[in-house]
Amino acid sequence: MSQFLERELRKNIKSDKTDKAKSGLARTLIAASKTWREAYGEIAVPRSQVRPENAAVQATRVEVVRSPLSPEIQKLVEHMEKDGFAVYETSGKTPASLRGEGMKYWYLNPTLEDLTAEPALLAFSKDPAEFYLKGSQDIPYEDQLVLLEERKMKVERDYTGAGLVTRVGHFPEWPELALKHFKKTGVRVHGKDYGYNYTWTDTYENDQPGASRAIAGRWPGTRGFDGGFWNPDYVSPRLRLVPLVEIPRK
Repeated sequence: MSQFLERELRKNIKSDKTDKAKSGLARTLIAASKTWREAYGEIAVPRSQVRPENAAVQATRVEVVRSPLSPEIQKLVEHMEKDGFAVYETSGKTPASLRGEGMKYWYLNPTLEDLTAEPALLAFSKDPAEFYLKGSQDIPYEDQLVLLEERKMKVERDYTGAGLVTRVGHFPEWPELALKHFKKTGVRVHGKDYGYNYTWTDTYENDQPGASRAIAGRWPGTRGFDGGFWNPDYVSPRLRLVPLVEIPRK
């Protein structure tokens, strides 16, 4: 538990560098946590009391037929597409169910097969140079989130008042987005044009502190899309972060 606490405190320090009092208190707590851990070991916490916000949850979802986009949202979508975004509406399908629509997997962790996410209208930059956050390779996830915050502010400036939400993707969203984009354009996101890289998602293997986090990506045409769990502290030149922009349905 103490290592989980230390990571969360470091994340807060990096996300808010203006509040010196808050940063000072966080550093004090980190030092105290390390001292406790070195002297007495990890703090045991009951499973039910520790749950990452987006821990993986298995569920069965009935596909929902959604109403057409309002003229206002349709106009926003067209604007974003002209600006280089690919925009798709996900329907909450499980990664496993997409096999019936032609999706192939190089590897898909069994825990991820039947996960779902809420249907959403999502956008991502389709230009390979803009797809992954610049500088997000070879750095910890917490530092990637700082870059995500910068992208979030840019999106808010570019589309003032649109209510767009820039966030990390949920794992089940990625196979559906990737398949939709491939069927429309013939291009595999995370594939050859994108350097065969991966993105972190915000889906966790379980609700324990330090649980493995899901990755999505590296899509060679003949071998299929890749989805698995990696150590949350892992860094790599091929492990980056793709921001998804959620468009509200008004």
